[in-house]
Amino acid sequence: MKDNLVFKYIGKVLIGFSILLVFPLIVSLIYKEKIISFVIPLLISLIIGYLLSRTKATRKNLYAKDGFMIVSISWFLISIIGAVPLMIDANLSFADAFFEAVSGLTTTGATIFSDVEHLSKGILFWRSFMHFIGGMGVLAFVMAIVPLSKNDKSMHVLKAEMPGPSVAKLVPSIKKTLFYLYFIYIGLTTIELILLMIGGLDFFDSLLIAFGTAGTGGFSVLNTSLATYSAFNKWVVTIFMFLFGVNFNIYFLVLMKDIKSVLKSEELKAYLFIFIASILVILLNTYNMFANLGEAILQTSFHVSSIMTSTGYSIGDINIYPTNCRVIVLLLMLISACAGSTCGGFKISRLLIILKTIKRDILKAIHPNSVRTITFEGKVLDESTIKSTQTFMYLYIVLIILIMFIVSFDNIGLTLEQTINAVFTTFANVGLCFDISSFGGFSALSKIVLSIGMLFGRLEIFPIIVLFTNFRK
Repeated sequence: MKDNLVFKYIGKVLIGFSILLVFPLIVSLIYKEKIISFVIPLLISLIIGYLLSRTKATRKNLYAKDGFMIVSISWFLISIIGAVPLMIDANLSFADAFFEAVSGLTTTGATIFSDVEHLSKGILFWRSFMHFIGGMGVLAFVMAIVPLSKNDKSMHVLKAEMPGPSVAKLVPSIKKTLFYLYFIYIGLTTIELILLMIGGLDFFDSLLIAFGTAGTGGFSVLNTSLATYSAFNKWVVTIFMFLFGVNFNIYFLVLMKDIKSVLKSEELKAYLFIFIASILVILLNTYNMFANLGEAILQTSFHVSSIMTSTGYSIGDINIYPTNCRVIVLLLMLISACAGSTCGGFKISRLLIILKTIKRDILKAIHPNSVRTITFEGKVLDESTIKSTQTFMYLYIVLIILIMFIVSFDNIGLTLEQTINAVFTTFANVGLCFDISSFGGFSALSKIVLSIGMLFGRLEIFPIIVLFTNFRK
């Protein structure tokens, strides 16, 4: 990697990230806490970013490979810088702080803390704020503050970071695309914030829960997650977790009053079907475990919404679920919600493409001379899209198996189910799982490996693969 163009862009990203560190610093000042925890990483990010941004590039054009490199290197760097406040304020080791920071930025929500209520307000804010900036994409967030380039050259960066099989501009200009995305993102977050405050929560708690919901993260301010909140607030979070699992293109179509296209969306229909079907199946198997039917419906709806959208909030003990419901939960972890949302996981759009590919191949085996195309959302898919989706699936499975192998050998005391849960919940960026409430007891190696798994899951594999292969050259 001899060209300085990539480093120049990374420098701008780090400058933008330093600006984001101002927010938890302000929170620490308001609550009269030590600000050194945020001053140091802010200066590190700003100085390194400035030096890198001053490098002279030998070319101006940005290519797809550059986008992958910028995204993958930037995410590793901001994860390390984002861990510094946790190392200073919470006195964590690098492995613990890195795990927590990656979990925050990738909106996973898995934590090494068994007691979060003793943490400072600044750190509590930083953990949840990382969800908020990571949900839409850290680089997308930075691009909305500090434009990386002119003339829409940053589209390759946006494509490399945004979740889903493909990313297209909502409007011809990338600036307007980001405007619409963040108008929707901040708008939904604000509405949830107001509703939570109406439900009785104070502004600080409401803001942090809204951050976690918007980014589908799951970090909470209480050790019991959301279990002690009112039924009203639980329903608010349930609904908004679901809403943030919807492809943001759908909201754009609603804003443009193109309701016909919304109703035709295959992905949205599948999302609704899986969501409702999962609730009904789990409810039928668990309703007698709760005090009344209303509580059973709330608990089931909340946890299906939380797990399917990879949020990870909890309002009760999911360990009481019978085996068949546990299998459904694990499948929901992997499938997740829609592309173009703030969720992790495989994505429903990819699942639909894979199922349609299987159907086409079976029909071609029966009728070898037939010519069949695969359509998705009313468009004919080209073979490159189909092939890349299949490749993603293969890599997804291989990486899960590889990480599971490493974790199982490094933590011999774990059961098979605990190992599967730990890997599934981190790789799919969910955070909530069976039999594990905290990752603090995992070895340093496993925490690093699981952290890298979270990055693989959030960046959807290819950017990190490109990074490693490029360095090998």
